[in-house]
Order: sequence, then structure tokens, then C-alpha cells
Amino acid sequence: MMRLRAGEKFCLIYALAFLAALMLAGRAVSGCLADGGTFRTSLNCRGEPSIPKFFEVSTFSWGGRDYLALNTGNELSLYRITDPLNPTPETASHFNVGNQGDSDYDLLNYSICDDCRYGVATYKLGTVLFDLGTGAAPRFVASRFYGTSSDPRGAFTFEHGGAQYLLANYLPDDCGSDATLYRYGGPQDIEPVGCLDVPGFAGKFINGVKIDGSYLYLGFYDNWLYIYRVGSGGSLSFVAKSPIRASMARGKGFAVDRAAGLAVSSFVNGGMRVWNISAPAAPVEVASVAGNFGLTAMRHPFAWVAQPMAPDSSRTFDIGAQPVPMDQEFWSPDNPWNNHNPPPAEQCEWPTSAAFSPDGTAMYLARYNVAQVIDFSACPPPLFADGFDGGDTSAWSATVP
Repeated sequence: MMRLRAGEKFCLIYALAFLAALMLAGRAVSGCLADGGTFRTSLNCRGEPSIPKFFEVSTFSWGGRDYLALNTGNELSLYRITDPLNPTPETASHFNVGNQGDSDYDLLNYSICDDCRYGVATYKLGTVLFDLGTGAAPRFVASRFYGTSSDPRGAFTFEHGGAQYLLANYLPDDCGSDATLYRYGGPQDIEPVGCLDVPGFAGKFINGVKIDGSYLYLGFYDNWLYIYRVGSGGSLSFVAKSPIRASMARGKGFAVDRAAGLAVSSFVNGGMRVWNISAPAAPVEVASVAGNFGLTAMRHPFAWVAQPMAPDSSRTFDIGAQPVPMDQEFWSPDNPWNNHNPPPAEQCEWPTSAAFSPDGTAMYLARYNVAQVIDFSACPPPLFADGFDGGDTSAWSATVP
């Protein structure tokens, strides 16, 4: 019988314990999702400007609290998510922008950045700049509509060096390039400070994502993400055309978890792709799953993807160890939480967007007719290479391969 030295025994015990932890985590993930209920409903297939429908969700921070924004077709509703599983109505906009012709839902895109006073919403007929005030909670205290017949598609606002900036098309003093950069001091206070001419591209700007204090990933009409570096005074310098293809239009096919240094993208017939963005200037693909998707949300170690306007297309993945399908039975159309509508309205319950709470315990899913909470609180946290599952994730060297 082979005898092991003390050090070898320790290594063997550690390895067995580590494997057991992985196996337990795998079993827990397989059935950890739960229905958290709806927080908005519109249980019919009627599309009219006066009947809210639900198109895009996102989260942002304000004064140390987390909030959820919901595009209701023509307006924005904000919810407090101090308790992530129970969104609480906070306030709603009353921009009252007209609809284009017989169009019903014209709010195409919006952008609200963390702890930023000002936001932007893009409509078919123009752009609204709005002020969320200076109170303990955000409120729509002022706004201004800038009309245009040039068909804007989106805008993006971000903070840098204590100032707020805005990227948009067709606002005053537009420089006629792919996007104009403004210093953003309020709905009636925008100062042009630069022009973006994307190498090899000419077209409209859609939206963007701030990766860290220095890098932005910007989406344009060609559905590629372009990397820009933010310099002094908010100046933007082109870094590269990234290998990431994703729509940044209403719904979004790109999501990031900055703390984990990861991002997930999906695109029509392009599958789901996982990216290491720890070096933001050079994202590296680390995994992929084939499929026809287009919508994406993530909070490490979990990712959600779906196909726009396809009712039963939602899929969830555990990307902590490798991209493996997770709890697909949860998304079966036979489950009551996947079909809230009486016939024939169930035909309209298709995914339009999703976003995770910052702590990853909840996912907010917009499904045109309903907005609901998917409960991830029973799912295990990510495991790291040293076998621990808590603490500051940035302190650990790597996720389990």
C-alpha cells in the first residue's frame, strides 16, 4: 500500500474537497432559478401609445442605492431595488413626446449613468435631455425635447473627471460626423467639445458602455463595438474596432460585469460569446455557444440570452466554469411564469430585454406584456481558483477553468 507524506496528504485532501465543491455547485445550479413574480403587466396584444408595453430594463446607482429603469414604450419608469427581489415604484417620466405617424412605441433608446444627474432618451422624432435632480432619490424634475426629422437612433451619457458628457446625433451644433461629443451641464446646457469620425464607418450612433474609468465601448449602426479611450476634458481617442458584434439598440446584445472583468455578447445567428475584458483595449473571446440570439444580460457567473420577439427563446448559462446550459426546464412554455396571458395574448409575451441586479440575486426581464423578476438568490456564488466563494472577486487570480 502506497504511503503519502504529510504534504501530499494535504494536497490530496484539498483536491478532493475542491472537486466536491464543484460537484455540489453543479447540482445547485441545475435547479436554482425561481419565479419572482411580475412588477408590471399589460395583459393584451393591443399596441397603442396609451397602453404601456415593456421594452428595455437597466440598472443604475444613485446616492448609494440601486435603481431600475424600465422603458414602457414612450416613457421611463424608475424603481428602487434596495430589496432586489421586490422592485418598488419610485417615479415616472412625463416627456409627452408625440408619435411618428401611426407608430405606437417610439422610445428607441435611453442612457442613465451611475450617480449622474442628467440622462438622455431618444425617440423617432427627436431627443429628450432630462434632469433627475439633486435629491436623495432620482426625480424627473426638468426636460427638454430637441426635435428632428433626421431619424436619430440613440445617445449615451457618461461621467469622467467629475464632469458629465453626452454622445448624440442631431442636437444643436452637431458637427456632422458619426457622433458629436458634448459637455453635458443640463437639458439646456450642452457644449460641443469634439467630433467622432469612426475609421472605416459612416453612419448613426446607437449607444455605449463604460468599461472602466478610461475606456468606452461604443455601438454604431453597423452593429460592431468600437473601443475609445477617454482623456482629459472628456476627449475621446480611437483605440480599435473590437471583435465584438452586438446591437446596442433597444434591448441590447451586450452586457458587462466590471468586477469580474467579463462581458457577454449575442447577435443574430452569431451565438453567445464570452469575453475577457480585463484589458479593455484588447477584449479576448474565452468561450462561445452557437445559437440565434440577440439579447443579453449577465452577472458573473450567470448569463441570459434570447432572440427578440421569439416567445420561448430565453436560455440561461453558468459561465463560471464553462458555458453550460443551466436550468432550461425553467424556461419551458408549460410553466405558468412563462405565460401570464390568456389566449390569444400569450402570443405577445416575447423577450425584449433583461438586466441583473448589481448583487446578482435578481434578473429583471421585460417581455412586452409583462415585466417580471427572475430569482437567482438560491444559485451558488462563483467559485475561484483557491476554492473560496466569497470576498472581493477582484482579489482572486482566476475563475475555475
